[in-house]
Amino acid sequence: MTQKKPFSTYILTRLKSHEYPAGFRMKPHRFRQSGIVFVLGGTGVIFVNGTRYPLTVGTTVLVHPNDSVQIINQSRKLLQLHLLHYQSIQFKPAYDIIEAHSAATSLFHDSEDPTLQVSHAFIDTFLYKCRSAMQKLSERNRLKLQIYFNEMLLYLQDQQTTQTLSMDDNIRKTITYMEENYAKPLQLNEMPSLAGMTQSSYCRAFKKLTTMTPGNYLTQIRMLRAKELMMDRHSTLREIAVHVGYQDELYFSRVFKKTEGMSPSAYLQRSDKKIAVVSRYLLQDHLLALGYQPIAAPAFPKYFDTPSGFPSYLHKRLQGTIPLDADRPISSSDVLHLGPDIIFKAETLSHPNDHQWNRAGNTLFIHASTSWEQYLRVIAKRMEKEPEAERIIRNLAKLEQKTRKMLTPITRQGSWVIIRLMPGDCRLYGIKDHTLTDLFYQRLQFKPDERITHAAYQSHAFERLIELNPEHILIIWSEAREIEAVQQDPRWSSLQAVRNNHIYIPESKEWDPWGPIGREVMLQAMVDYFLSFV
Repeated sequence: MTQKKPFSTYILTRLKSHEYPAGFRMKPHRFRQSGIVFVLGGTGVIFVNGTRYPLTVGTTVLVHPNDSVQIINQSRKLLQLHLLHYQSIQFKPAYDIIEAHSAATSLFHDSEDPTLQVSHAFIDTFLYKCRSAMQKLSERNRLKLQIYFNEMLLYLQDQQTTQTLSMDDNIRKTITYMEENYAKPLQLNEMPSLAGMTQSSYCRAFKKLTTMTPGNYLTQIRMLRAKELMMDRHSTLREIAVHVGYQDELYFSRVFKKTEGMSPSAYLQRSDKKIAVVSRYLLQDHLLALGYQPIAAPAFPKYFDTPSGFPSYLHKRLQGTIPLDADRPISSSDVLHLGPDIIFKAETLSHPNDHQWNRAGNTLFIHASTSWEQYLRVIAKRMEKEPEAERIIRNLAKLEQKTRKMLTPITRQGSWVIIRLMPGDCRLYGIKDHTLTDLFYQRLQFKPDERITHAAYQSHAFERLIELNPEHILIIWSEAREIEAVQQDPRWSSLQAVRNNHIYIPESKEWDPWGPIGREVMLQAMVDYFLSFV
């Protein structure tokens, strides 16, 4: 199967020079297309969506569709600009047809600061080439113009990436400095100079990276460490205050109460805990089964159709829990500002500022396992709920035995393979080292095709599937468009499972064998689905 991804190109639609006299003030103008402003002479200011940025020779401003722009010449000299507009064209391949349509998108990513300081010589050369090609727009010159434009876009994109990475690296240096010196009387007004930035640009960039001000971030580091020390119950409040950077115990208590909503003494007496989950798995399932609702937990809004991005069987039970978008890397700043007492962190996409919770003493790292029971036991041990966990495990084992007996009319009919169809991929699941196949083959006793001996799954295994020509095929977690795509392949129709109508495609989007609640829901769904064929 060949993956057919949409792709975009960018077309120069307008290039015009502007000269603004001293004192000129433009009325706010909303851009309909992406635009680039080049400053060739003079000085002035530009407001983009209400934020003021200085204009000097060499300044380039990246404007997105629907941005509001106002230019003012506050100097006594002529302000000379070149304004370029460009259009994004998106192409969508569909079999032997390519559909094209315009899109209101920009090549450049949104940034706190839309301005770049670029080579004046490069821009001069680019503009000269473009004007020369535009004097007579023959087909050859049109091609040249597009080449010049693409070269310029690549240059600016590299400049923006370099500027952003450099700024983020400098911010992270100050974050590391805070983390290593939080117990000392830090002077936050020294952080911008440590980053090599002005105070205003530093504060904007810091908040964009962490969602917090530098002061709030430092306070959060100190409060997390203080709560960790409180859990050990071996230190006095005076000792804890000094340890986290406060010489005045009363001031520490005031800051703690403002941050946590209760005094340190009240916090020590509380029985409930604020728990956050950071994982590629729905570990909130395990917490709910043990009687705890997390304050934040992973959600998959691109996959699950609920408003929260949690599966429907957890959606209502997690009302009040903050969904963490796990379709992208979860940042520590998404979690730490909530002030959790405990963070359960399992397999997840890495994020550049992971080091914050990697150093936090209240983070419990859970190693990947093919056993859902292992996840539950680790969480239960931390919460001192081991008896409850064993009771849940016993009850699920009984339900699995009951389900196995009910599915006997299906499981005794022949051998099976399990596949998942994804864009450009066909996964062929093995017979071990995967929670799904452990449930399907070992616990429910579906018979695997004897030629399958691998563990976990094999990617790009469509050719292998054709070679196996299995008796029964179960398709799980697959979108309709991917199923339709594979059905167009003539080799698919030749499979004996297809000819004998032994293709099984349940509504499996919410089949989740990794947690006790999801596992119970999945077992009932399997009974309902498979027994409909008896």
